Amino acid sequence: MEKINLTIPKKSEYMSTIRLTTSALSNMNGFNVDEIEDIKVIISEVCTLFINIVKNNSEPLNIRYEMTDGKLNVEVTDLNTGEISEENSTNRDMCIMIIESLADNYKFDAKSKKIVFEKSINIYE
Repeated sequence: MEKINLTIPKKSEYMSTIRLTTSALSNMNGFNVDEIEDIKVIISEVCTLFINIVKNNSEPLNIRYEMTDGKLNVEVTDLNTGEISEENSTNRDMCIMIIESLADNYKFDAKSKKIVFEKSINIYE
Protein backbone atom coordinates (compact mmCIF):
# COMPACT_ATOMS: atom_id res chain seq x y z
CA MET A 1 0.00 0.00 0.00
CA GLU A 2 1.32 3.40 -1.01
CA LYS A 3 0.62 6.38 1.28
CA ILE A 4 1.15 10.00 0.35
CA ASN A 5 0.50 13.08 2.50
CA LEU A 6 -0.07 16.52 1.04
CA THR A 7 -0.27 19.56 3.29
CA ILE A 8 -1.38 22.58 1.31
CA PRO A 9 -2.66 26.09 2.09
CA LYS A 10 -6.42 26.26 2.47
CA LYS A 11 -6.95 28.64 -0.43
CA SER A 12 -8.90 28.25 -3.65
CA GLU A 13 -5.77 29.24 -5.60
CA TYR A 14 -4.30 25.83 -4.78
CA MET A 15 -7.29 23.84 -6.04
CA SER A 16 -5.61 23.11 -9.39
CA THR A 17 -2.58 21.69 -7.56
CA ILE A 18 -4.84 19.45 -5.47
CA ARG A 19 -6.78 18.29 -8.54
CA LEU A 20 -3.61 17.63 -10.55
CA THR A 21 -2.00 15.66 -7.72
CA THR A 22 -5.18 13.63 -7.21
CA SER A 23 -5.47 13.00 -10.95
CA ALA A 24 -1.86 11.83 -11.26
CA LEU A 25 -2.17 9.45 -8.31
CA SER A 26 -5.46 8.06 -9.65
CA ASN A 27 -3.89 7.52 -13.07
CA MET A 28 -0.90 5.73 -11.50
CA ASN A 29 -3.35 3.45 -9.71
CA GLY A 30 -5.07 2.39 -12.96
CA PHE A 31 -8.29 4.39 -12.94
CA ASN A 32 -9.80 5.22 -16.33
CA VAL A 33 -10.47 8.77 -17.54
CA ASP A 34 -14.11 8.84 -16.36
CA GLU A 35 -13.19 7.54 -12.91
CA ILE A 36 -10.38 10.09 -12.64
CA GLU A 37 -12.82 12.88 -13.52
CA ASP A 38 -15.18 11.64 -10.78
CA ILE A 39 -12.33 11.60 -8.26
CA LYS A 40 -11.27 15.13 -9.25
CA VAL A 41 -14.84 16.36 -8.76
CA ILE A 42 -15.00 14.69 -5.34
CA ILE A 43 -11.72 16.19 -4.12
CA SER A 44 -12.76 19.62 -5.43
CA GLU A 45 -16.07 19.44 -3.59
CA VAL A 46 -14.42 18.30 -0.36
CA CYS A 47 -11.84 21.08 -0.40
CA THR A 48 -14.38 23.73 -1.44
CA LEU A 49 -16.62 22.58 1.37
CA PHE A 50 -13.90 23.15 3.96
CA ILE A 51 -12.88 26.49 2.44
CA ASN A 52 -16.49 27.68 2.73
CA ILE A 53 -17.71 26.22 6.04
CA VAL A 54 -14.75 26.65 8.40
CA LYS A 55 -14.16 30.37 8.82
CA ASN A 56 -10.55 30.23 9.99
CA ASN A 57 -8.21 29.72 7.04
CA SER A 58 -4.83 30.31 8.67
CA GLU A 59 -3.92 26.61 8.83
CA PRO A 60 -3.63 24.25 5.83
CA LEU A 61 -5.58 21.27 4.62
CA ASN A 62 -3.97 17.88 5.07
CA ILE A 63 -4.77 15.37 2.34
CA ARG A 64 -3.75 11.75 2.85
CA TYR A 65 -3.89 9.36 -0.10
CA GLU A 66 -3.77 5.58 0.36
CA MET A 67 -3.50 3.53 -2.79
CA THR A 68 -3.95 -0.19 -3.09
CA ASP A 69 -4.60 -2.29 -6.16
CA GLY A 70 -7.71 -0.83 -7.71
CA LYS A 71 -8.71 1.39 -4.79
CA LEU A 72 -7.99 4.95 -3.71
CA ASN A 73 -8.78 6.13 -0.18
CA VAL A 74 -8.52 9.87 0.46
CA GLU A 75 -8.74 11.63 3.81
CA VAL A 76 -9.02 15.42 3.88
CA THR A 77 -8.64 17.19 7.22
CA ASP A 78 -9.06 20.89 7.89
CA LEU A 79 -6.33 21.71 10.43
CA ASN A 80 -7.95 24.99 11.49
CA THR A 81 -9.54 25.54 14.87
CA GLY A 82 -13.10 26.70 15.06
CA GLU A 83 -16.54 25.38 14.44
CA ILE A 84 -18.19 24.53 11.17
CA SER A 85 -20.38 27.43 10.09
CA GLU A 86 -24.07 26.80 9.53
CA GLU A 87 -24.34 29.86 7.28
CA ASN A 88 -23.76 27.97 4.04
CA SER A 89 -25.87 24.91 4.83
CA THR A 90 -27.38 24.82 1.33
CA ASN A 91 -23.92 24.79 -0.28
CA ARG A 92 -22.73 22.22 2.26
CA ASP A 93 -25.69 19.96 1.51
CA MET A 94 -25.08 20.26 -2.24
CA CYS A 95 -21.39 19.36 -1.83
CA ILE A 96 -22.31 16.36 0.30
CA MET A 97 -24.84 15.18 -2.31
CA ILE A 98 -22.20 15.35 -5.06
CA ILE A 99 -19.64 13.50 -2.93
CA GLU A 100 -22.25 10.89 -2.00
CA SER A 101 -23.22 10.30 -5.63
CA LEU A 102 -19.65 9.89 -6.97
CA ALA A 103 -17.74 8.19 -4.14
CA ASP A 104 -18.12 4.50 -3.38
CA ASN A 105 -18.02 5.30 0.34
CA TYR A 106 -17.55 8.47 2.33
CA LYS A 107 -17.65 9.66 5.93
CA PHE A 108 -17.98 13.25 7.12
CA ASP A 109 -16.81 13.84 10.69
CA ALA A 110 -17.87 17.42 11.43
CA LYS A 111 -16.31 17.48 14.90
CA SER A 112 -12.80 16.68 13.67
CA LYS A 113 -13.37 18.50 10.36
CA LYS A 114 -12.49 15.45 8.31
CA ILE A 115 -13.93 13.79 5.21
CA VAL A 116 -12.77 10.36 4.07
CA PHE A 117 -13.83 8.95 0.72
CA GLU A 118 -13.07 5.82 -1.24
CA LYS A 119 -13.23 5.08 -4.94
CA SER A 120 -12.58 1.71 -6.59
CA ILE A 121 -11.91 0.82 -10.19
CA ASN A 122 -15.07 -0.36 -11.92
CA ILE A 123 -14.14 -3.86 -13.09
CA TYR A 124 -17.38 -4.32 -15.05
CA GLU A 125 -16.62 -1.87 -17.84
